[in-house]
Amino acid sequence: MKTTVFVTLAALVLPMAVEAEELIIWSRGEWGAPMVEGFNEKMKADGRDVVAVNNYIGHADFPIKFTAALSAGERVDVASIDLINVPFYASQGALEDITDFLKEQPYYDTLNQAQLHLGTIDGRHFAAPNAADVSGFVYNKKLLTEMGFDGPPENWGDMLTMCEAFAKGGKHFIAWPGANAGGQMFTVLPMAWANGGSWVSEDGKSAELDHPKTVEMFEHYRAMMDLGCVPENVGTWQWGDKQDAFLAGTVGMIGTGNFMVKTVEDHLDKVDPGFAPFMSADGSANSAFVGGDLVAIPATTGNKELAIEFIQYVLSQSGQVDVYTKNGGIPIRSDFFADNPHLTDNHLVFANASEVGHVPFTVVYQELMNPWLVAAQEIWAGGDINEVLAEGDAAMQRIIDAGN
Repeated sequence: MKTTVFVTLAALVLPMAVEAEELIIWSRGEWGAPMVEGFNEKMKADGRDVVAVNNYIGHADFPIKFTAALSAGERVDVASIDLINVPFYASQGALEDITDFLKEQPYYDTLNQAQLHLGTIDGRHFAAPNAADVSGFVYNKKLLTEMGFDGPPENWGDMLTMCEAFAKGGKHFIAWPGANAGGQMFTVLPMAWANGGSWVSEDGKSAELDHPKTVEMFEHYRAMMDLGCVPENVGTWQWGDKQDAFLAGTVGMIGTGNFMVKTVEDHLDKVDPGFAPFMSADGSANSAFVGGDLVAIPATTGNKELAIEFIQYVLSQSGQVDVYTKNGGIPIRSDFFADNPHLTDNHLVFANASEVGHVPFTVVYQELMNPWLVAAQEIWAGGDINEVLAEGDAAMQRIIDAGN
């Protein structure tokens, strides 16, 4: 927004003072501050009178505050939005079309496809990938070695073999956040996707919770529960419970995200970490939940052209490598995986998984969390898997029909 320029008689003989143009950025993640700082440094180096201002909202408050800002017509030039909420905003006409800009970029085909899909309506792009949270397994080499194994499981059969050995040794092989809907989307459902299963259709119009291959995933997890290598009360566990247990060295393997590469460094006295992707039953395919943020230009922007410049910076090598990856993130461009000085072998496990990972497209994602959680908890409590998933699928379909 260009500030008002006051013209006085003195202006007839003196140059007018024009303050820097502001670009208002709304961010929900901590990545926003260093990215805005990097953009401002570029503008200064280029001799531009442009200053981006980072309005950090936070994860929990962002949807409510952003929706209110849109309704009030408040100026927001660029917004980094939790990608699961982007289909709703795009379908409501709340985001500017950036298709032409994206398709003109030489790196268009290297953008993460799972994330790009969530910002696409009827073939038009309304948001671009910009920050990735990718899920996968972390395992404790110390515990696996203690139980006689020299590496992580490569398929579901290996998991059952390890599970049985851990159970006989009185130890827990695996745990998951059974009382946390989002946590199970991130660390349990990817095993179904790797296996060819589903949750909702690609267009988000049909519930597919009872997909046969998703059924197989739940049967596999119940088999491990029956073998006794899973905490008995796993159905009541939250995200922090399974992470704390792993970091304390009492659970051999858990689903997690790329952020664990850094987190586990403070717990090397108990854990010798290794990382592996989620796999199909036979180990021939991998998957992940490719979460994170998409960057978009709200319909209430005050300067679309300058907002495009900011997005261009975010997607550039400076943004993705020198800022985002340097601060522990996974780049959303596959051409930045190789020769990236900030990506370790552990990070590359998640980076490679992001290329084959998935994230559900639906305009009613948040509303589907309840039937999803209810179904999962009934299964962990011993309910009939086929019956529970059929009921959950029907409940999800009713919500989808009402929201489309």
